[in-house]
Amino acid sequence: MSLDDGTARIDAVVTTGHEPQGTSAWTLVILGALACLGVALASGTHIGLVLIVLPVVIALTWQSPRMMLAVLPVWMVMLGLVRRLTPGGGNITFSGDPVLIIGPIIIILLFLTAVGRGAFDRRTKLSGVVAAFCLLALVQALNPSQRLLTGLGGLLFILVPMLAFWIGRALVDKVLALQLVRTVAVLSFFAAIYGLIQQFHGLPGWDRAWITTKGYNALSLGSNVIRAFGSFSSAEEYAAFLSVGLVAWLALSGKGTRMFPPVHVGATITVAVALWFESERTAVFLTVLAIGVMVAARMHLRPYGVLAGGVGAVLLLIFVGGHFGGGGGGGGVSSTLSGHQVSGIAHPFGASSSLSGHIRATRIGILQAFKHPFGHGTGSVTIAANRYGHSRTVGTEFDPGNMGIAFGVLGLAVYVSFAFYAIKTTYRAAVVRRDAVSIFGLGMLMATLFQWTNGDLYAVCWLIWLFVGYLDVTMAKVDAEAALVPVVVEAPPDWRRPGPPRHRAMRE
Repeated sequence: MSLDDGTARIDAVVTTGHEPQGTSAWTLVILGALACLGVALASGTHIGLVLIVLPVVIALTWQSPRMMLAVLPVWMVMLGLVRRLTPGGGNITFSGDPVLIIGPIIIILLFLTAVGRGAFDRRTKLSGVVAAFCLLALVQALNPSQRLLTGLGGLLFILVPMLAFWIGRALVDKVLALQLVRTVAVLSFFAAIYGLIQQFHGLPGWDRAWITTKGYNALSLGSNVIRAFGSFSSAEEYAAFLSVGLVAWLALSGKGTRMFPPVHVGATITVAVALWFESERTAVFLTVLAIGVMVAARMHLRPYGVLAGGVGAVLLLIFVGGHFGGGGGGGGVSSTLSGHQVSGIAHPFGASSSLSGHIRATRIGILQAFKHPFGHGTGSVTIAANRYGHSRTVGTEFDPGNMGIAFGVLGLAVYVSFAFYAIKTTYRAAVVRRDAVSIFGLGMLMATLFQWTNGDLYAVCWLIWLFVGYLDVTMAKVDAEAALVPVVVEAPPDWRRPGPPRHRAMRE
């Protein structure tokens, strides 16, 4: 057993008075979930679900924060499906569902625990930037350009996921980090299967009712073809999680971390196929970029080489897409989805691609930072603005534009600093350590590039901050240990002849 493993077990014993029992903890989770489902069925509303699950969640979080941290990805991935399966879910708007507060409450409780475990120790430039980012988001919640409720609601989508950075610094060790990577990989496999069933077998009744109630037009690709969304609250979140899951499977492909080879290869291909047929071009581009960067980092290349690896992978994708053409061919589901995908890949700036629109919206958002240097407030670019009637909801889908609108010039500067130090830290970790967790951290950052504050990605956003925080403190420890190693300086060789000095010493 390694020193880190032993330290983690000692921390668990000191905190709880005994080692957490995995079986009993999972039993409580299952019983709590069944109780929640029973009350929800009886009451016909998600309020009953929340009233039952919150006490269970709070008790488990305080008793065993590590166990709750391991369970949290499962809850986040299943959140959308739970909302649709329980009565009342079909009539709940995106921002009005009380079930959405369960995840943030868990993160806040884990953050409070992390503060007591030294989350702010071993300060780095990255941790300083994140602290400024958190403080700015908190202050901007009170920006008079938005309603107070809009600002407070925006904290759930922007500030709360950021708190996972501090959780990663204090509560995650290499054992738990690897467990989380494996959990993400397995969850992405099951999410992919569910999404493929939706895509090619047809939507279950609860999913059809949800689409009908929401009027979710973004799912339609024409010809009666509906984009899959898995167990998530949106197709965008589904695509982002598949990207992260594919990165996880590839990061775990090393000798010491891969699963049974046929299962590992099969699961990786399944997730990749589901991502392709989800038909989200941005997710495919970013995933290919992430794979190129991961491969370059494994080869221990310098920053320019890693950048060249990522860009080269994207250019290769465009070349291959252009070679096979952009026509759909036929009217089937698979041909329609593939045609939509290939047309955007082969001609990223063409009329059928949304890339130019994303760039234009992001540029407008950045310019807003200079037109309104104090910003419009934390909630102005989140769905909280729609919920509480904010008139300046101009989200751009990507962070630079959103930060310019929400936080103004200062927010844009802080975000650029965060992007620089986060990429630098994860790159260093991947090149120096070259383990599955570090490679995954770098790959996930690239696969979600400039979507790190998108709180609509419930299952993804907090994971980004969690692993960046873990790698930040890990590299801080590496630097501290390197500073303690004494530097041995060899004496310069004595080129004098041994004879004359001896004679001179004897005469003296």
